[in-house]
Amino acid sequence: SLAYVRATILDLRKKVDRQWVIWIEEQIKWIRTNPGVPQNGKRAGIFASVARFPSYLDHVLICCKAGRSQDYTPNLAKIKVVSYYLQKMASGLFASLNECAERETTDQQYAADVMRMENSYFFTQSIKQRGIELTSLFQKQITGASVICKQSTDAYLGWMIKREFKAMHSLFSNISRIRKDVGDADVPIHVPRAQFVRTIQKESSKEIMKEKIGVVYARMEKHLSDGGGLLPVAWKALVKVLYEWFGRWEKLSTSCYKFILEPSAIDVVRLAKAATGATAGK
Repeated sequence: SLAYVRATILDLRKKVDRQWVIWIEEQIKWIRTNPGVPQNGKRAGIFASVARFPSYLDHVLICCKAGRSQDYTPNLAKIKVVSYYLQKMASGLFASLNECAERETTDQQYAADVMRMENSYFFTQSIKQRGIELTSLFQKQITGASVICKQSTDAYLGWMIKREFKAMHSLFSNISRIRKDVGDADVPIHVPRAQFVRTIQKESSKEIMKEKIGVVYARMEKHLSDGGGLLPVAWKALVKVLYEWFGRWEKLSTSCYKFILEPSAIDVVRLAKAATGATAGK
C-alpha cells in the first residue's frame, strides 16, 4: 500500500540521517585532534581539516544534485539536519583553530596570528567561491572568520613593523607620549633635536628603508603558505599600515622639530610596492 511505501521511505531516510550524523560527529572528533598542526605553530599553513572542508561541501552538493537538471542548485539551508550539522562541523574547525593558537607551545609572537589569519581567510574565500547558497548557510561563521582575520592581521602587521623599524617606532612612540604632556614646542627639551636627527639619519635613509622593507616582505613570504593565497592581500594591508604609521611620524617630525622626514610616507609606499617585484626576481 501507499502508506507502507511512505513508511518505508521515511524509515530509510531516518537511517541515512542517523548514519550521516554519526559520520559528522566522527569528523568533528578528528578535527579536534588538530591533525598536522606543528606544536610551535610555525609554518602551520592551512590546517588539513580546513583544507578538506570545501571538498566535502562539493561532495554534498553533488549528491543533492543527483538526478536533477544541470542548472539545479540545492539550498542546503532548507534541509534542517544538513544545515545544522554542517554548521556544527564548521564551528569545530574554528574551535580547533582557537585551541591551536592559544596552546602553550604555540609561538605567540607571530605564529598564532598567522595561523588565525590564513585559516580564517581560506575558510571565507572557499565558501564565497561556492555561491550565494553556501555563503548564506555559513554567514555566521564567515562573519566570525572576518573578525578573526582582521584582528590577527592587524596584530601581525604591527609586530612586523615594530620589529623591523624598532628604533623609529620607539623614538616616535616616546615623542608622542611626551607631546601629549608638554605640547609640540617643549618636546625637544625632553628629546634633543640632535638626538632626534641622528636617529632619523641612521634609521631612515632611502637605501636603509629599501633594505628593511625587502626584509619584511621576505619574512612575510616565509611565514605565509603558498596554499593560503594570503600573501598579496596581507602585503597590500601592510603597505597601507606603513603609509599610516610613516604619515603620523612625518607630522610629528614637522610639528615638533620642523624636520622633513625622508623618505616620505608616499616614498615608503613606492618602495613597498617595488619590493614585491624585486624579491620575486631574486
